[in-house]
Amino acid sequence: MFKRKSLRFRINLWYTVLICFLSVLLIVLISVLGRNAQHAEAQQNLIRNVERNIDEIEAENGLLDIESDFAFNNDGVSVIVFSSAGEIIGGSYPEGAKTDEPLENGRIKSVEIDGAEYFIYDSMIEFSKYEYKINGENGEVFSSESEAIDSFIPFEGNLDEVGEDCDISYREAFEIALEYSGLTEDVTTLIMARVYEYYDIPMYELEFYSSEKAYDDIWVRGIMKADSEDGIWDTITVLALLLLPAFIALGAVFGDRIAKNALAPLKQLNETVSKTQSADDLTKRITDTDSDPDIRSLADNFNKMFSRLQASFEAQKHFTSDASHELRTPVAVVLAESEYQLGEEGHSEEVRESFETIYKQANSMQRLISQLLNFAKMEQGSVKPDLALENLSELVESVSDDIGRVHKKNIKLIKDIEPNIMLDMDVGLITRLCDNLISNAVRYGREGGYVRLSLKKESEKIILKVEDNGIGISKENLEKIWLRFFRADKARSREEGCSGLGLPMVKQIALLHGAEVFAESEENKGSIFTVIFNQNSGKNQNQ
Repeated sequence: MFKRKSLRFRINLWYTVLICFLSVLLIVLISVLGRNAQHAEAQQNLIRNVERNIDEIEAENGLLDIESDFAFNNDGVSVIVFSSAGEIIGGSYPEGAKTDEPLENGRIKSVEIDGAEYFIYDSMIEFSKYEYKINGENGEVFSSESEAIDSFIPFEGNLDEVGEDCDISYREAFEIALEYSGLTEDVTTLIMARVYEYYDIPMYELEFYSSEKAYDDIWVRGIMKADSEDGIWDTITVLALLLLPAFIALGAVFGDRIAKNALAPLKQLNETVSKTQSADDLTKRITDTDSDPDIRSLADNFNKMFSRLQASFEAQKHFTSDASHELRTPVAVVLAESEYQLGEEGHSEEVRESFETIYKQANSMQRLISQLLNFAKMEQGSVKPDLALENLSELVESVSDDIGRVHKKNIKLIKDIEPNIMLDMDVGLITRLCDNLISNAVRYGREGGYVRLSLKKESEKIILKVEDNGIGISKENLEKIWLRFFRADKARSREEGCSGLGLPMVKQIALLHGAEVFAESEENKGSIFTVIFNQNSGKNQNQ
């Protein structure tokens, strides 16, 4: 049932369904991810601020010390310090956000205050880690501090050893620290002990944990608005912008796949028609068009048209070949007879001029017939290039030198030929190709102008270019130059003895070698003819 719907209906239906699905999915994802990302980032920022500030609180010599780096307000987070009794000893709540919410260690809570949502995070500090620095020479306590500790690993060294340059052992230093702090060894665990030098004085540094705290517990609370982070909205916006092109691209991919499947017959039809534009291959036919009645009908009509065109072109090729064969004998007779009469004495000047004209025109006709025969053989595929690996650079150099000697125009021949470029080629055919291109450039060049000839190797390609600053070719005639007998300047071409087969023959020779040839030109400014060979194309073409 669905397959019987029109092609346009199927494409529109699938594409609409896909776009709707992606749009709904995108809106849901942005809404959910945006809110979650905002809250997650706010909570992480809250925890970071509280934990960072905990490191700035110490108990030193029995007194609480909140260092100057403690940030009571940072990134929208307000931090309050409470005593163990719950009294505020530092910081304050944001304006209008004071709460009696009880202190709970390590838990993030969401509370509503005056209609606004706030996040609260509490952390308790237990001053159970002691740090002492003791003079290793006389046992004097240099400093003592206490701070919070999360976890520890007991010290496993030998306490009976004496530190370097010290007069007391590790154990003696530890005992001095215990005595100073009023603790006993049974309630303490040594965590770290080392010796370092402080202004040439050996100094013991000791850290130990005790179940008896050096100071009453302290609470640090952080509070912030759930939506107070400007960066969260930026994250959501960026996320939406990043996801939007992704979903658009996804829709385009699926839409393209749907269109490709639905329009596959039309694509095949277009490719087949394109391959026949140059009339080089009219044997292609359109198949597998059962999916759509309209396309099948169109394909059938195109196939019929291709059949008629193929028959017409084949007949034209055979006619050209047959006519050329039939004309060779009478033209040869005319040439022989006119040449004989020119050798006879006693003809008047008027008669001799007539025979000379006949001889000249018959000679031109013979060259034309020879070119037609060669061209017909190439078109019919009866000419197989005799490929061999030859030096293309030397061949191009030789052809250009020969043409330079024959033509007497005041045209400068500029050569940029990379040496020793090798190509699988038919020497005779490639010689003719080069001769036709260079001769054309000289023939239609300006007096006192130039012809630039270049041959380069680029990766796996060999590029031959022939450029001139001559009369050029008009835009409307540029595509016609590859047609048989076409001459843009008919009067000049006839005067120069041109048949209009030179460039079509260049194209046929290039095709026989698997090469590409194309022309660029602007009227009254000059032309550039380019031939691009693939290094292995000639070999492959011959096979």
